[in-house]
Amino acid sequence: MSASLAFEVAVALVLQVSLLVLASVWLQRHVRDSRGLCRMWTVCFVSILALIAVAFLLPHRRVFFLPPSLASHTLLEIVAWQARLIKGLAVIWLIGIAVSLIRRAFQCWLLVRFLKQRCVPATETQLAGLPSGWDDAGSQPASADRPLRSLTILVSAEINGPFCWQLHRPVIVLPQYLVDGDAMHCRHVLLHEWEHLRTNHPMQHFLQGICSTLLWFHPAVWVAARDAELAREFLCDEVAARRGGRFSDYLRTLVKIAERCACSPFTATASGALAFGNRKSSLIRRSERLLELAGRTSEDRSGRPNWAIGGLVLVAILVSQVWLPTNAIATHRSHWSPWPTWTATTLHDFGVTVRDFETFDERTQMHELLNGS
Repeated sequence: MSASLAFEVAVALVLQVSLLVLASVWLQRHVRDSRGLCRMWTVCFVSILALIAVAFLLPHRRVFFLPPSLASHTLLEIVAWQARLIKGLAVIWLIGIAVSLIRRAFQCWLLVRFLKQRCVPATETQLAGLPSGWDDAGSQPASADRPLRSLTILVSAEINGPFCWQLHRPVIVLPQYLVDGDAMHCRHVLLHEWEHLRTNHPMQHFLQGICSTLLWFHPAVWVAARDAELAREFLCDEVAARRGGRFSDYLRTLVKIAERCACSPFTATASGALAFGNRKSSLIRRSERLLELAGRTSEDRSGRPNWAIGGLVLVAILVSQVWLPTNAIATHRSHWSPWPTWTATTLHDFGVTVRDFETFDERTQMHELLNGS
């Protein structure tokens, strides 16, 4: 992949992701169902990964080109500028990915060490004291649709907020004060964290993490990650509030945990996990949504979530065709870019011949002269 083609791909990908997230943010305003909202954000992150794969592995259609009237020396300056810029950006991008991976690996190591060294399995007495609605082993709610038979419940006196985590086996970590305190609060938390695990939120969080690592510099991805996390909390709050009794009781649980977390935040401990949440802005929005749900006379059973997901897939397909005319050596003789070298090489190995070079014209000749100079 030449520097000009790489620059073209990078610019287009940043724009495509921005448009996709913008569409997702707009669509979520019209989706009242929290479960559908979670699915929509999962589709958004899968679409982002698909856009990245398509951009780097497949050719794309060129609808617009730089004006052919540009002087040769101007095009030469653009090519030289793009070559220097894309090399610098590539180095910064790779450094950012490396830092992000190291940070996430370190957080995972801290979390695993915390679970092994500073948490203890719930005792038989504590399991027996768990709220009704959980089976005798304390492994899952008796009314579960898909029981998590390998679920482990741990207790720690060093945290003020509960969280769940899943690598090989699902784990719920409860603060000591919740286990020893009011059974209602403990039941609400268990239902909330169990819903995270039951609906595969750790996998959704993993997809979100991949996008956040690859596009660590993109503000739109930060917005998508924030809204997706909030959507997951909306869903678990709703399920826990409906199954755990009255909405007002669940709001008291939120307030109790928020007060404890305000005194001693547990964000560092729960990094990389699905924490109950201790950010004031998030808790306020969650409380407002619970009040809204409590005022509804019936659940939203419209087809809006499915329409939103279908619309988002359509938007992803459309934005994948959005390519800006930034390539100074793009030939006017073809409306398709060349195949990326790695994909073309693989196809050539299987006997499939594809064009992995720009069709010859004056711009290509100019580029060859540039490389030779």
